Amino acid sequence: MNCRTVVLALVLCLPAAVPLNAQFNKAGRTAFQFVKIGVGARETALGESGISSVRDVNAVFWNPAGIAGIEASEASFSYNAWFGGMKHVAGDVGVRVGGVGIFALSAVSLNYGDIQEALVTGTSSDTRTGNTFTGGDLMAGFTFCHEFNDRLAIGGTVKYLQEKLWTYQAHLVAFDVGTNYDTGFKGIRFGMSAQNFGKSVQFLAVSDRTEGYDIPLVFRIGASMDVIGGPDGVVDFGENQHFTLSVESVNSNDYGERWQLGGEYTIAGILAIRGGYRFNYEEGNVSAGIGLQQKLADVTVRVDYSFVSYAYLDSPHRLTLSVAF
Repeated sequence: MNCRTVVLALVLCLPAAVPLNAQFNKAGRTAFQFVKIGVGARETALGESGISSVRDVNAVFWNPAGIAGIEASEASFSYNAWFGGMKHVAGDVGVRVGGVGIFALSAVSLNYGDIQEALVTGTSSDTRTGNTFTGGDLMAGFTFCHEFNDRLAIGGTVKYLQEKLWTYQAHLVAFDVGTNYDTGFKGIRFGMSAQNFGKSVQFLAVSDRTEGYDIPLVFRIGASMDVIGGPDGVVDFGENQHFTLSVESVNSNDYGERWQLGGEYTIAGILAIRGGYRFNYEEGNVSAGIGLQQKLADVTVRVDYSFVSYAYLDSPHRLTLSVAF
């Protein structure tokens, strides 16, 4: 079976794997919502449309096959000032092992901060007790990617998830799988991933709900093209200018289909200007960002920033520091 046959089979099977109820809005019916918070300033600036175009260590959070872009070793750290005073941080490191594949470790943490305790019932309109409690989410993952040739890569992630609030907590093991295919024509790439395969969870030892709560099962399929990119792009404005356009479709078991569009314009491999738009979202439709990259001896350092516009919630700012060595 050649590479084109493998990719075609994945394209045909992925839409069929999306549950029928994913076409309806079932928001609020799944647990572990933090796994849907976008990681990485570059990726979120692109409207979260980079499943096929982003090929660095941060791809572990979107498409495990994307880490095929790691040439030797990479590490990254992301900070996200999430709304409601919550802090969302992530880190990852990846290394290429010649003849075997690419390995990566990743971690994500969401801290809820201090939450005011309040009684369910009371004689006063203000039922706060003066006490506080906290909670948080945690993810730790291991990713492996194998390149079958210079065009096709397939990867998978196994990860531990934990969600905790006050004295209640739940945890489980989940899996991601993804593929990335380079057509070799005009920088056109395709990417697909299925994230968060895992069992349902229970938070209470005794509950009337016997079936548990599912976690967000997310299916992504996307494509990208080098519109401007030297001789390999659709338009040749020289080697110092590069523009990549990306589009992505997302389906999940707790919401209907969504579309995401993004673009990245790079000048001299140093400055990157990014923008994106997300369709069928109540909040966070418009995004923008910037990136600076500089090579210092044998180390390449990149700093990325993104802003996502929210109308009714605090608009999040993300900052990512990446190092390739």
